[in-house]
Amino acid sequence: MKKLFLVLAAAAIASGAYAEGYQVNNLSSKQNGMGHVGTAMKLNSESIWFNPAAASFQSTQFDFSVGVTGIDSKATYTTLPDYTGKTQSRHFTSDNKIATPLYAYFNYKPLDWMSVGLAFNTPFGSSMNWGDNWAGAQLVQSINLKAYNLQPTVSFKICEHLSVGAGLMMTWGKFDLSRSLLPIGADNAQNNALMGALQMPNLFEMAGDKNLMSLGLEGKAKMAVGVNLGMMWDINEQWSLGFTYRSKLKMKVDSGSIDLRMIDNAQIAQAIGQLLPQLGLDPAKLTSAVVKTELPLPASLTWGVSFRPVPKWEFAVDLQYVLWSAYDQLDVRILDPDSNTPVLNIPVSDKKYSNTLAFRFGGQYHALDWLTARMGMYVDESPVSSDYLNPETPSMTKLAYTAGVTFRPIKWMNIDIAYGYVNSADPERTGSYPYVNSVLALANEQIKNVAPEYPTTSAITDFSGNYTARAHTFSIGVGFSF
Repeated sequence: MKKLFLVLAAAAIASGAYAEGYQVNNLSSKQNGMGHVGTAMKLNSESIWFNPAAASFQSTQFDFSVGVTGIDSKATYTTLPDYTGKTQSRHFTSDNKIATPLYAYFNYKPLDWMSVGLAFNTPFGSSMNWGDNWAGAQLVQSINLKAYNLQPTVSFKICEHLSVGAGLMMTWGKFDLSRSLLPIGADNAQNNALMGALQMPNLFEMAGDKNLMSLGLEGKAKMAVGVNLGMMWDINEQWSLGFTYRSKLKMKVDSGSIDLRMIDNAQIAQAIGQLLPQLGLDPAKLTSAVVKTELPLPASLTWGVSFRPVPKWEFAVDLQYVLWSAYDQLDVRILDPDSNTPVLNIPVSDKKYSNTLAFRFGGQYHALDWLTARMGMYVDESPVSSDYLNPETPSMTKLAYTAGVTFRPIKWMNIDIAYGYVNSADPERTGSYPYVNSVLALANEQIKNVAPEYPTTSAITDFSGNYTARAHTFSIGVGFSF
């Protein structure tokens, strides 16, 4: 049982710190209304993130922009019927917190041919809460992840129409995650066999559809350093081309706090306390274990083009290639905090992520001196195949539509508002996630040792089902130029 808990702790940290395609694109209220395009556009201080080369085209000496986005997301999971087709499907809906990615950009242009600036934003993050007692609680109950990025940037004009820029990305993060440690439900033959072999009351029957015990983790990732590079060719008054590269970052997790949470039932909790020693669990050893791993945040390349047919209109297209294949597998080490020696060797976990493409399109119309309107859309491929689809973040190919406006109450100030609707390109996605049910593996071992006459079942299984996902985004920002 001690080994079981350490395995689950390692897996929880790994999936919690980096589960799916957690790239956040809501990092400008203006561009949120325009489908997140911006690689080939002159965005003043916001170019520090979208294309640092474009920051030197800033029209004023100082520019400052700050804002926040609220992301209201919801996912559903429906179990598949058994092979007879008679088992009734069960339906679960996530209850997620509102995610709030932030941004702040400042750019100073002391000379006509150069600028220096600083960006702060949250480029990776996610929030998912399925509840304590749902069908996939052994994989995840809730997860919250947020990565913070600080980027000093410099931009130079090589000549009148060509510029380059570079920023140093300094990124760190934090997470919390919980998952069930024992199976939920009283209809599992293995649960009954384990309780019978240990000659204990059947805790699973007593709990019914309630979770017996959960593992909760909190942790922080050390700062990782990368680069954001860009080039921009402002061809003429109508056309601009842009290109950016963001390097891969490796987030190192050295430790995390661990706590065990029992079912809110005094009688069952007392029985679990009697069960754990029989299974060799030392909670003090578990909570003091140190988990170390290294998690990649992927590199990306983005190409952009901007077209201005007349002064009041501008259209832009971005094509982004994200190298998610960096997350091919995960290596987790469990160490004794005193000796720094391995407590348990964890097999490398295959993830098999694939590189993806995102296509973005947007347009804006400067209707009046004080009003600009925007619309956009984008398609963002899922990096996860159906054979590795899991509920930590139900991965879909996203199809989104956006709209926004900018008001300028005074010449040197703008207020930006945007809305986006994000849906799956398919009505639903069916997939499975292969994993070893460590509880069943442990139960098989205990039954063979204590009561070999009891039946055992395979611990290798798939968590399969149908998923849907959607989100609404609301952004507000304010900017100053002088």
